[in-house]
This record gives sequence, C-alpha cells and structure tokens, in this order.
Amino acid sequence: MRLMNIFEKYPNSTFLKGLPDDSDFFPLRERIVELFSFLDGLEDQHFEQQLDQDAQARLWEMMLAKILKSEGYELKSTDHGPDFVIETDGKRVFIEAVCPGPGDEGNPNSVPPIVYGAPIAQDVPVPQIVLRIRSALEGKKQKYKHYVEQGIVSVSDCCVIAVSSSKLSPRAKLWPPTIMRATHGLGNPYVIFGKDEGAVGEGIESCESIPKVNGQDIDTRFFLSEENALISAVLYSDCSFFSLVFDLFDESMILHNPKAFVLLPQGFIKRIKEIWTICCQNGSEWRAYRIKDAQQTAGGNSENAAPQP
Repeated sequence: MRLMNIFEKYPNSTFLKGLPDDSDFFPLRERIVELFSFLDGLEDQHFEQQLDQDAQARLWEMMLAKILKSEGYELKSTDHGPDFVIETDGKRVFIEAVCPGPGDEGNPNSVPPIVYGAPIAQDVPVPQIVLRIRSALEGKKQKYKHYVEQGIVSVSDCCVIAVSSSKLSPRAKLWPPTIMRATHGLGNPYVIFGKDEGAVGEGIESCESIPKVNGQDIDTRFFLSEENALISAVLYSDCSFFSLVFDLFDESMILHNPKAFVLLPQGFIKRIKEIWTICCQNGSEWRAYRIKDAQQTAGGNSENAAPQP
C-alpha cells in the first residue's frame, strides 16, 4: 500500500503551505517529501501541530530517520520514551533528538539574532552558542535519567543524543566544531608567530567553562566527566533543511563517550565520521582521534592550551 506523502497527509499545515515552489537550486518540497518517507508512519498524533510550532525540530527528526534508515536499521518509536530505538547485535540503541534554539530574546545568555544589512561585521557569539548546545545536552541527559527511573531505558542500553544546530546556523559552523567546545572544553584556534619567522606553531585553546552573566560557570567538558556516563555518544549535525547544499552525512559527526556505561559500537553509522576520545587515567589529559583513519584530530589538557597537530 502506498503511503501518503506529507502534503497529502497534512494538507492544513501552515508550514507546508508556506514552502515555496521547487526550483533547481531549492527543491524544498521534493526534499521534505523524501525525508518524510523515512519516518514511515512513526510520527505521533501531534506531528502536524508541532510541525507548525517548531518546524526545525520536526525536520531534524525526519533527517535523523533518514540517517538511521539509510544504514539499514529498522526504527521503532513510542509516545513515551526516546524518539527512536534500534535493536542491533542484541543491543538496544535509544536516540533522543534535540534542536536547540537561540534562547529567549533579551536574555543576555541567549544567542542574539543576526542583523542583516548591518554596515559593519558582527562578532560570532561563540560563548552563547556553546551554552545553548551544552544546555541541550544537559536537558537530554536528565530526560534519559527519567527514562531509566521509569524502566523505559536500562543502564545496559546505548543512549545517544542527536543534536542539530540548524536553529543556530550558519554561525554554529565553527572550528573546532561547536559540539567539541561543549563536550571537550575546546576554545578558539590560535597561531604562534616567531620574530621574523612567520607562523611557528598553532593549536586550540582550552576553555573548560563558560561564565553566564550571573557569574555561574558552566562546565564544557561533558564527555570528560563521570557524571555523564549514561550517555554513550552524541550524533551532531550542522546540516540545515534550508541549505543550498544538503548533505546529511558530510555535515554530521558522531562523538563517542569513552566514560560511558555502554559504548556505542564503532561504525554504527558508517557514512558519518566518528571521533573517539582517549582519556588518561588521571583525567587531566586527553586526545581525540578520528576512527576511520586513526588520524589524531585534537588534544588538550587541564593546564595548558590544547595542541592541534
């Protein structure tokens, strides 16, 4: 039996009605029809209302479904519990999706809006962006703890947080990656110049916390803390539904948590690059490696700046 496409199933959606007609550059209607097909009826009864209220969050769920089903996984979902659950190699993998927004307008800790047509260049609000990502991670960790208390998830399951930066784009596309600034305490890249020698060194600053306006320091080492061992990994994506170039796999990454109770299997999604964090026993030094080519990508310690080889 043919499944209805999203326009047929939700003909009264304000968001869908507002999508422009497809063009060679922006085939948005074709794109959303394709993405919706991967949900394959898993959306809940409030999907249409939520699509109109928070389109980016629902779009991220569809994008996530495509990522997972393209790998050949069978997705399951319930009204109570994480967004998706997969059974693979005798193990359950739960995925909870989140699409953090800029925060309340006027809140000094929120991400200020882009001023289009401004006569001068604008600073990228890096601390505020990282705070929003870090807050989303904390919120989903707490949600997973409630799922465990309710018996929906067990400590023997893989718990994955899937984060989309689409509401913060394009300013969230940073180097080092925004997600690693929230999970590994990375700061800004730097270059060292020698006298009359040009650049003689480079690296990445350490930024283990970010102060909020009220003076509270927010720790940015989510994956360097035993307190977050319930979370197996973070799937992070900078891909936006409205991008001219739409490549879910190239613009996404998986960060493994080496301190997790249950490790996410390596190669869980083969088309997405993976970062594996190696921590020393004393917890003061660490190195991050890309799994596919074993190439060291970043490193740092608690006392000095993080070197970038």
